[in-house]
Amino acid sequence: MSPSGSRRNIVLLLLILLLDLIGFSLIFPLVPDLLEFYLKGAPAHSLDSWLIPLTDFFRQLLPAERQSQPELIILLGGILASVYSFLQFLLSPVWGRISDSLGRRPVLLITSTGLAFSYILWAISQSFTLFILSRVVGGIMSGNIGVASAAMADQSSRSGRTSAMGLVGAAFGVGFIIGPVVGGSLASVRLDLWAPDAAHFHPFTACAIGSFILSISSALLNLFFLEETLPKGAVAEKRKANPFKSILQGLQVQGLRRVLIVNFFYILLFSGFEFSVTFFYKLDFGFTPFQIGMVFLYLGLIIAIGQGGLVRYLSKKITEKRMALIGLILLPPALVALSNSAPLVWLSLLCLFPVSLGSALLQPALSGLASLLSPVDRQGFSLGVFRSAGALARAIGPLAGAYLYWVLGIKVAYGIFAALLLLTLIYATTLADPRAKEESHV
Repeated sequence: MSPSGSRRNIVLLLLILLLDLIGFSLIFPLVPDLLEFYLKGAPAHSLDSWLIPLTDFFRQLLPAERQSQPELIILLGGILASVYSFLQFLLSPVWGRISDSLGRRPVLLITSTGLAFSYILWAISQSFTLFILSRVVGGIMSGNIGVASAAMADQSSRSGRTSAMGLVGAAFGVGFIIGPVVGGSLASVRLDLWAPDAAHFHPFTACAIGSFILSISSALLNLFFLEETLPKGAVAEKRKANPFKSILQGLQVQGLRRVLIVNFFYILLFSGFEFSVTFFYKLDFGFTPFQIGMVFLYLGLIIAIGQGGLVRYLSKKITEKRMALIGLILLPPALVALSNSAPLVWLSLLCLFPVSLGSALLQPALSGLASLLSPVDRQGFSLGVFRSAGALARAIGPLAGAYLYWVLGIKVAYGIFAALLLLTLIYATTLADPRAKEESHV
């Protein structure tokens, strides 16, 4: 492939990745209202008859003052989010192996089309059961992001690999900034009221159609414009289909073990925060989906600016370990203050600033440490394990956060998050600091 063709392919891959990420994150600010809609409508749908005894069972586990429906949607939301992420964790390596054999284009086409189908199911899902089915299909088909990242790696030289992954990271940042804003905006478009004769429409059909358009656009770009990136005759890298085995093997690598543990607990706790914060703003501040989308915009902009500017500046001044420690120091007090900020919106936004900034510092610092502490000939394996462990943490985090919020309330839940982050900070002080050693020998 010519250099101009390669550049064109990189642009197309970034656009495909961006469209998929916007479609994926569009649902974030909708979750509280979405679940409230389905729980209220459950008695009217025969498909949802199983939901009534289940919710009654959950309510009996709580004190009387916490048995209301708003409390219950937190737990159901956490279960749904974790199921989706767990399917992603299990199946992304499988899609990766298939793409090593069949090529990146066919797998990207299959997964993008499958995601589009899942959004069609969501668009017509008047019942909670059909909505769950749509999320399961989406989780199964969510290997597109990992395959697109592999395609970006195909297009870059070893020396340019970090730069290519930086572009992938930028696409993630932009996608997660735009998606929630689009979702919050589309939540006000009530197609069920505009077309009352369309029996299968519901209050969030416009949001589902928006995600469908993004995914089908991604599939069409792939079908008509993208060239295959896997070199002809390339020998497929042997990947572990079982991500649990990869993580266990990674824990045997002396330098990598502690970074994996720190990153696992950070992502577990931060993903629990990311999930629960939507319910916090819904229940404690009465925010609409659009207002919650703007909160995600605020979070995303701080992270993007932090990673794009502050991290680049600090990386020349301090080591990755010190940057990670600063990030961990910022999070615990900010979470405790955030949980006590209602009803002052300005105070809650002020508390979100160090939370976002801490995350902006931690993500690149820990991934940099994982790379620096790994042998040169095991970089691919080490970073793959690093991502797998993070994906597992992201699958557990929403359920853990939802359970604590559901049982104990936001103040105690975030207090526990803060305490666990402090323990993670203490453990992180034992991390090796390879760049400090290198500089001391200069």
